[in-house]
This record gives sequence, C-alpha cells and structure tokens, in this order.
Amino acid sequence: MHRKIGRLYFHSRIYLFLAKHFSYQASQSMKFIIPFIFLPILSIAQVSGPRWYIKTGAGYGTKGFLPAEFTPKSIVPATNSLAITDGTIQDMTNGVDSIGQRAYVHDTYTKGFNYYIGGGYKLSKYWGVELGVLWLQGGSITSKLVFENNPLLGKGATMNVNTYARGLAVIPAITVDIPLGEKWFIQGRAGFSIPVYGAIYHKVNLDGPHALLGHASAVVESETQASFSLGVNGGIGIHRKLGKRFEVFVDLLAQHLNLNGKHLVVKRYDLTIKTTTTDQLETTKGAYHSEINFVKELTQTSNNKQSNPKIDETRPKDDLVVTSPFSNVGVGIGVAFKLGKGE
Repeated sequence: MHRKIGRLYFHSRIYLFLAKHFSYQASQSMKFIIPFIFLPILSIAQVSGPRWYIKTGAGYGTKGFLPAEFTPKSIVPATNSLAITDGTIQDMTNGVDSIGQRAYVHDTYTKGFNYYIGGGYKLSKYWGVELGVLWLQGGSITSKLVFENNPLLGKGATMNVNTYARGLAVIPAITVDIPLGEKWFIQGRAGFSIPVYGAIYHKVNLDGPHALLGHASAVVESETQASFSLGVNGGIGIHRKLGKRFEVFVDLLAQHLNLNGKHLVVKRYDLTIKTTTTDQLETTKGAYHSEINFVKELTQTSNNKQSNPKIDETRPKDDLVVTSPFSNVGVGIGVAFKLGKGE
C-alpha cells in the first residue's frame, strides 16, 4: 500500500512539473504568436486614403529567355490521302537544311499585345488583393516547310503555316508594395492565369506545282479549343502616385502556362487541282474528316484509322492530345484610380 501511494505521489509530481513546463513554454510562445495574429489588423490601421481601386493597361509579350517546353503544332498532310484529317499533327518546322535537319519553331502564342482591366483592395499599407481580366491579341507564328518526298504533292511542294491565339483569361493575384518615398513605390505581384475563353487559329497554304494529279494547291483553316488549364504569373513594377487618386505604372511580367488541346474543327478546306477548286468539307462528308477530339492515348476502340480499322465516319477523329506554349515574359504600362473616400 505504501509503495502504491509513493508511486502515485511520484507520478503526480512529474505530471505537475510537465504541466507547469509546457504552460510556461506555451505562454512564451504566445508572446511571439500574438503579434503575428494581430499583424494584419495593425497594418490595416496604417492605410491612409481609399482602399479600393480600378486599373487598366496594355502590355506586350514575347518568348524571351524562357525554355521551349513545347512548340506550336500544325497538321501535316498525309502522303496517300487528300483528306486533311488523315494527316498527322507535328511540330511546326522551317525548311530543311543541307544535312536534312528541320529547324523547329520555338515561339509562344502569348507573343504580341494584351489588354488588362481589373480592380483591387488594399488589405494594409503593404499587402493587397487584385482580380482582373486580360484579353490576348496574340501575334502570328509562321513557318514554311518544303516537302522532299510527298507522293501526292510532289517534290518541292511547300506548306506555309500562320497560327495565332485570341482569348480571355482571369487573373487573381496578391500584391505587395515597397515604398520608395512619398510618391514612388515598387509593387510585386504573384497570381494565377486562368483561361476562360478563346481559341488557337490555324491557316495552312499548300502549293504543289509537281503534284501527282497536276498543279495542286489548298487552303485549310481550323480552330482549336483548349481544355481547362491553370498557369502562374508574377511581376515587379515601379509605380508613381499622381495626386490622391491616380497612379501610373510600368511592370515587368512573366507567365508560365501551357494549354492542352480539347477539340479541333476544320472550318475551311478548299482544294484546287489545275484550275478546278472544290470544297472538300462538302465533298467528303462526316465529322471524321473535319473534327478531332484530343485524347491521352489511342486504343483499339479509338476512332482513329491507325489503331482501329472500323472507324465511325460520323464521329470526330480521336488523336493524341497536343500541348501549346503560352508562357511568356513582357512589359506592361497602365494607370490606376482609387475609389471611395479616404479614411
């Protein structure tokens, strides 16, 4: 009995010691945690003037120094069929050099001009949140390929490709301001790029002066819709206050984004042999000859002649998914206007 009481007393002393020790540690930790908990509230109190603002601007993007993860793609005609979807989707290339090497086109669909409008809220003197939309008016990506051994088009046939993108993206972001003085400050930003609308447009001009059936040429136009994709973006810029309401800014921006194709539709396919032009979309009926659904893999049940000899010509062709480059670096300029009354 005395031994049990002694053990209980000993254990209780240990528990009491541990309880005091951890309560002391917790109280010391709270001394450091509490300021961080209330830091946003304290920093909010430092804001002077309106918190809400709207902004608009324009920018120009280019591939810049970013690595070429993916290259733009184009349909290359088959060697044994005039049906355009019987061709293969390949990386865009320019010509063939003296040793038979093609020069791949390394470019981005977000080259060219873009236009931005959005609004934000200042959480504190330094931090803020912003939401905007960006319209991409992408520049053209071009290539010229010379065929050396296409039996249908003949030796020396050429394929000129012009492709570009148009689209709308939603841009949510977090901003941080670093004051440089009374009127100047640096602003950094990081956010997401979420494409919500748009397409990639292709126009292909084929010319085969020595084609099997006589001088042949064709014009093919198509549109590609993308599946949902999420990119990241960031930037840093210099801002200048103009009075109490206006700011002007210049930003250096970068984006990482690649889009996977979802569905391609051939909008035009005019084929001219000698002097006779025919609309191949009217001549060759069936969705298989004018539409492509992009899939992760081809199986025996896929609607594709390469893997399934019993295709359904009333349904779109299945083909392996293609990825298009939308990463870029660029510059932007704009103006911001503060809303509401000062505090």
